[in-house]
Amino acid sequence: MLKIRNAVLVLGSVVMLLSGACAAPKVDFSQIKQPPRATELEAFNPFVGSWTWDAKLDNADGPDADWSGTAVWKWSLDNRCLVGDIFSKSSRAEFKATGIWSWHPTKKRYMWWMFNNWGFPQDGSATYDAAAKSWNMNYTSVGLDGTTSHGQYRMKVVDDNTLSWEMTEWTGVLHMIEKMTMRGTYHRQK
Repeated sequence: MLKIRNAVLVLGSVVMLLSGACAAPKVDFSQIKQPPRATELEAFNPFVGSWTWDAKLDNADGPDADWSGTAVWKWSLDNRCLVGDIFSKSSRAEFKATGIWSWHPTKKRYMWWMFNNWGFPQDGSATYDAAAKSWNMNYTSVGLDGTTSHGQYRMKVVDDNTLSWEMTEWTGVLHMIEKMTMRGTYHRQK
């Protein structure tokens, strides 16, 4: 019993000594400065503005195949986040979404989120090919049918006033069962 008591006392003393050494240092904000804006964010510039768009849903017929809408994208937070509002409609469905795109400074990758007024989120990461002026934006979401979706947007800056895009969603992470594919074009509003 004496050995256990002595071991507890020694262990307690060590913990007390170490906890003092692990205390958080005082924060001195005079030494903390806002970093420069990441140059990677410049790749978002072509999206800034007001847009109209139209698209075709490949695996739908009649009124469910044709979609259209609007989008407005603008810079926020000292030009470090691109924030947008999108309106989408077909003849039998519609939804609104808000998105945020940015650059993660420590992971060194593009990241983005979309949230719609049905309560369904999308989040993902993106890669940009500067030579082709194209984006691949992989995501996981709750699809409009209420089930988990895994998808990819592919966007290309055709010119200053035109963006072409394609979106494919699958039911599983292995992309074996396709839920839908949509193709469309954004046109800048003058």
